[in-house]
Amino acid sequence: MIRRLLLLLVISGLFITQPARAADDFSKNNPDILKYEFARSYITSLSYMKQIYDRWNANAPKKHFANQQKKMIMATLNDLALDNSDLRIIKGYLLKYLTAHNMLMRKVADIVVVATSREIAINDEEKTLWEKWYDLINAAQATRPKEIDFVKVQHGLELRRKEADKDIIQASVLMSKVLISDKNKNGKGHLLAVTAQQRQKLLDKLDSFGSDNLDWGLKAGQRTLEGSIAVIREILEDSIWISIDEK
Repeated sequence: MIRRLLLLLVISGLFITQPARAADDFSKNNPDILKYEFARSYITSLSYMKQIYDRWNANAPKKHFANQQKKMIMATLNDLALDNSDLRIIKGYLLKYLTAHNMLMRKVADIVVVATSREIAINDEEKTLWEKWYDLINAAQATRPKEIDFVKVQHGLELRRKEADKDIIQASVLMSKVLISDKNKNGKGHLLAVTAQQRQKLLDKLDSFGSDNLDWGLKAGQRTLEGSIAVIREILEDSIWISIDEK
């Protein structure tokens, strides 16, 4: 934990300096190494987040088993287990970049790894909560006061989950910065570190699971996945940004 905090402090400090120095630091600590591969891994990881969203939106247990409480609980436990499987896959895509030469890449990976670990822990806590509630129902001890306590704890878990989601948004914003080439001088220029072909492949990957009718950039009320897709799509689609083989 101490090592991680020191790493984040060092990386954050690299960019909070005088403008000219900040531009130099950005190029120095965001070298054009494996950027296409990193962006591809990051976008692929978002496709697993899409699976989590679809699971709860299209097949929410509370909708399918509205009048069958025990079945609803069992379905919820199953979905939480599937969520953790997807979260571990997301985490796995970014783990290898924790030792990347690119410091900004490291920061993005670190944020995602920590956020997904937090969400896995939250899901485990929620599974335990539902299992205890199931046992109370079976024992005919699911009283109103206990139900109030159950809902209160569940609400607290959801608030913690939303905080972890905010970190994913931060990581997505920084990921879009990783794509900027270190060949831009003095913090100026609009050169990306990927070729036109690579850029299109990244967009195709994004389009395979992410809607292409979202406005660019972050908007109030967006979900984590929508916001992440929007900020990445913006830098890939905006013609102001030039592919490295088109300069």
